[in-house]
Amino acid sequence: MIFVDADSCEKNARKFILNLAAKKNIKVTFAANKNIPFSFINPLFKMEICSKEKNSADDFIVENSKPGDIVVTRDLILAQRIFNKKILVMNDKGTVFNKENLEYLIEERQLSIQMKSFGISTGGKWKNYNGKDFEKFKSAFSALLEN
Repeated sequence: MIFVDADSCEKNARKFILNLAAKKNIKVTFAANKNIPFSFINPLFKMEICSKEKNSADDFIVENSKPGDIVVTRDLILAQRIFNKKILVMNDKGTVFNKENLEYLIEERQLSIQMKSFGISTGGKWKNYNGKDFEKFKSAFSALLEN
């Protein structure tokens, strides 16, 4: 099964996930605090609209995913929670998370938050999503589904 943190996943990546999952007959659950529209009508796909409480979509994914599943999210804290359950987790830019890169990225995020509190901008590297990111995602996601 594939779980997607839908409010942080690019539309192109969501569409690719659905296309590939349909071909491989794999269930996909999107989770978010609001409806994220997708054009597929398939009994394998569902949109789980969680409560408005903070982290409710994250909690849903953590509670329902299990080893053998794949989770797609940009949320580093969610990624760490999923990784600690021994579940494959990646973002929509093609980064498959592991212990080392998660630790590094979380430390980098904390530093960025601290610098921002001092009025120093560190830029928003997550804001720009381009064709290169999408190609890397397609390759990494396809490889995970093959394993």
